[in-house]
Amino acid sequence: MRLQLPYQQFHKLVEQETLEPTFSWGMRLAIATTIPLIFGLSTGHIVEASWVSLTAECICWVELRGSFGQGARVLFGGAILAILFAVLGSITGNNVWIGTVAMVLVGFIAGLFRNLGERGQGLAVSVFLMFILTNAFPTRTTDELFARLNLVAIGGGWNALVGLFILMFMPAREPYRRTIALIWKANASLIDAVAKGWDGRSQRSSIRNIYLREQEVRSAIDQSLHFYSKTASQSSEEDRDYPLAQLRKATALVATHIIAISDELDDVSRRDVTNETKLKMHAVFKALQQALDRMAVYVITLKPEEELLLSSRLMRLNKLISLLREEDLEEDTTQNIALRRTIQLTERAVRLIESSIGRLEEMGDDEAVFRSYSLIKTLLVLHPKHWVRNLQLLFNFNTFTARYALRTAVGAAIGLFLAQWYQVDRGYWIPLTAMIVMQPYFGATIKKGIERIIGTVAGSIVGGLLLRIPAGLYLKEFILFVCLVLMVHYIRKRYSVAAFFVTITLVLMLNFEASADDQMLLTRTLSTIAGSAIAIITGFALLPHWDKKWLPLHLTNAISCNYQYFLATFLSLDGNPNWTRNKRSAESKNSNAFDSFNRYMQEPTLHKKNYAIYYHLITHNVRLTRELNNINMEQETRKTLSEPTEAHSELLNHCLAWFNKNLLLVQKIDPNNKTKIKVPSLTFQYPFGLTMHQLVYMEKMLIELKAMNQNLHELADRQLAPEKLELTS
Repeated sequence: MRLQLPYQQFHKLVEQETLEPTFSWGMRLAIATTIPLIFGLSTGHIVEASWVSLTAECICWVELRGSFGQGARVLFGGAILAILFAVLGSITGNNVWIGTVAMVLVGFIAGLFRNLGERGQGLAVSVFLMFILTNAFPTRTTDELFARLNLVAIGGGWNALVGLFILMFMPAREPYRRTIALIWKANASLIDAVAKGWDGRSQRSSIRNIYLREQEVRSAIDQSLHFYSKTASQSSEEDRDYPLAQLRKATALVATHIIAISDELDDVSRRDVTNETKLKMHAVFKALQQALDRMAVYVITLKPEEELLLSSRLMRLNKLISLLREEDLEEDTTQNIALRRTIQLTERAVRLIESSIGRLEEMGDDEAVFRSYSLIKTLLVLHPKHWVRNLQLLFNFNTFTARYALRTAVGAAIGLFLAQWYQVDRGYWIPLTAMIVMQPYFGATIKKGIERIIGTVAGSIVGGLLLRIPAGLYLKEFILFVCLVLMVHYIRKRYSVAAFFVTITLVLMLNFEASADDQMLLTRTLSTIAGSAIAIITGFALLPHWDKKWLPLHLTNAISCNYQYFLATFLSLDGNPNWTRNKRSAESKNSNAFDSFNRYMQEPTLHKKNYAIYYHLITHNVRLTRELNNINMEQETRKTLSEPTEAHSELLNHCLAWFNKNLLLVQKIDPNNKTKIKVPSLTFQYPFGLTMHQLVYMEKMLIELKAMNQNLHELADRQLAPEKLELTS
């Protein structure tokens, strides 16, 4: 048993690395950073090697996610940006006032990089580091400037060489498959949450826990769409990635089926279900989870042995479903109807998994990049149209991004000014910490500041001890290599641990120049505390993004989006053929509202009287989206359509009337909401009649709409109360 636990942990680590390769990213960073240092030590050019190493490290902070073309553009773009900001930093570091003004410009641009997504955050750190470091060690002559630019260019070229070498041997469509595999993994986590409580021992998952797992699925889908934006409806069979686009759609539909299963089980009282049925239900869910886990690995590896394991999981799952079907569920009670529907939805999810395996077979062999990219195709990777599109995204000004960019610029400029005015030794860590700690939301800024201080203090203590250990041949270089890998591995998991390894890395790199000592470690710690304090104060005082103001707007946008989803489903001439697009939009708006609510609960205010109303409204709206998903999912599986009866039309008009009542209240809460209201009419030609299951979903939707109306009335009255008081006074 003692041997089994480490093996399970190792197996889990290998599987996690297969899905999210942070170690390979860390290896790229470690190789690009340490090899120039070793070369500098062996040739006696450690100062020059340090600039090459620092440049490569700066650019390596950008993860090479996405296709070969996207990765190549990141490598070359990072090198160009490093040169540009190295020039700006080198020529502005001689004057504190000019340097501070330049810092405002650089900080604002770094804040705008958030428009480019996750890669943008890495690029922001890259350009910021280059400017800060070159500004701290300015050049005084033209010859010095050109000498430094040569070193920076060599560092950028060396990093590009390492990155391209890794990318060239990667299977061409592996990055796309990896984004889909992460959705399968999130689906497995979702069904695990749904299964809790059915074994008779564990506690049943709350609605909030299940929704958090649903958000993970939504996040994985959004991440995939960010890198590969062409959806299944936009692809044609001639497209190279058509099978993968269809595979991603099937993966998202599996999540929709799991959520539908969760909704059906809400109507089931476990006390009234026999132990045998509960255990069979739990066995089905766990088998489905195992199949989804294996599917995630198979999508990445495409190994025959993984396909065999997946087939055995599906075979076992089908047998367990057959055993569950043998239960006595003939009586049409609410509970039995829900259980039969659960079985049906599970069978559909299995069919989607089986069709997904077929999509992977359609894809054929996935050759390495150097085999699948011709010379012309490789050259087109750097076509100017890609740079123009990224520039348009970068300078897409909006209130949210502009506020964050301005806070970043001011906080970093204050830090740089204080460091240079008081001539703090290695004071560049003050503006650098202020920039890294600064987050779009105040609560996140405080959290990151505390984590960075903890990691820095611990890293300084350990780094100081490492300096006192007699180092053998290249021992410190080996420790540096390991710390760089671990730093990247923990950057998303635990930032405090990542900051710990960042500090040790800094100590070891500076020690190569024999400049690291106890005083430097103390200065580093105090600079980190000062930078974190500047970020927190600036985030609080300068144009803060308070969700007390934005939460009602996120909520009204989510309600309006569901209204549009309803209209597209029932009042379009062709039904709703591309309903998954409306589904994605509604779920994203719901997710925005839920995230805003969580941030609102963490904000430093004593008046949160409306939090219960907000939570209920978000819950009602999420359920409305789910019912619309269920209706469209049921519609997609129908082989024949029926004409809507008078009772169906009356029910649909009733729902539309309550939607309209709610939308009128939404427009009172948010006067800028200009969603057009469609008045119910007996002349409406609804495109299809409703099945038995769809009727149930419509009745549930009507209940949610009526409950939502009461909460909206209360919220609208509270929102308008201050205005009435002001008019009276």
